[in-house]
Amino acid sequence: MFKGIKPAICVCATLILLSVVCVRASVPAAPQDSDVVTVKMTADHVFDPVKVTIKVGQTVEWVNAEEGGLHQVTNDPDVASDGGDVSVPDGTMPFNSQMMRTGKTFRHQFTIPGVYKYTCPPHESAGMVGEVDVTK
Repeated sequence: MFKGIKPAICVCATLILLSVVCVRASVPAAPQDSDVVTVKMTADHVFDPVKVTIKVGQTVEWVNAEEGGLHQVTNDPDVASDGGDVSVPDGTMPFNSQMMRTGKTFRHQFTIPGVYKYTCPPHESAGMVGEVDVTK
């Protein structure tokens, strides 16, 4: 009586597995925000990556990834300790995140091509500087 149950269970299990695979394959992936490039601020007091190249209209998002640390992102020469560590291309206004706690983010959309050098003022003397190269 139970002789035919084992093959039937195997067939059912196979059909269920195939159904799950088919359903997962047909569900679209979450949309990616391809216009956003992420830069992490680390416990080593560096921007990761240090330099990014993007196109006009894209956004950079800085994320404070240091547990318990405070960071800031600015290209404002009035905020940076050394004006040579930052650059503000002609026709743009400087950006400044203010102090950011762990896990907080700051976004800036770049609408004018040029080289934007920026720093983290609390860690500027440790060499925490970065660059965004915006191309057409």
